[in-house]
Amino acid sequence: MHLFLSVDAELEIGMQTARKGNVTILRLEHGEDILESVLLGAGNEGSTTVLTAGLGMISDFELGYFDSGKYITKSFTEAHELLSMQGSVAVDGDPRLHVHVTVADKSHAAYGGHLLRGKVWMSNEICLLRIEGLGSSRQFDPVKKVGVLQLET
Repeated sequence: MHLFLSVDAELEIGMQTARKGNVTILRLEHGEDILESVLLGAGNEGSTTVLTAGLGMISDFELGYFDSGKYITKSFTEAHELLSMQGSVAVDGDPRLHVHVTVADKSHAAYGGHLLRGKVWMSNEICLLRIEGLGSSRQFDPVKKVGVLQLET
């Protein structure tokens, strides 16, 4: 059983990191920007693709559904459970980061999609897995109208 405290005031912000081998764990604090923190945690891996996974709580976030070259978006201000987070960080290209999430509100209704922005509510635990020697980039595909991951072995 988890016990949660009410988070009404601004809390101290400061990501914690731990790395062992190819795995880095990030613990993000209340109010931190999730996407910026993942990019910071992934760093500049010159020849490595990074996979992401995470959970926790999220607020002030926007989800996207990609349709014909643009995102159909839905914004949320209230806190939601971050049920799952998965994605990849490419070595080069724009965007380097591609993350999808599934979230749930207080009534247990779930929503999902591409994470366009989001802030940590209370805490997030995110795992980064580095795949050594596997380079990657995102290159714009004019037919799909999106940056597509290109792998370089």
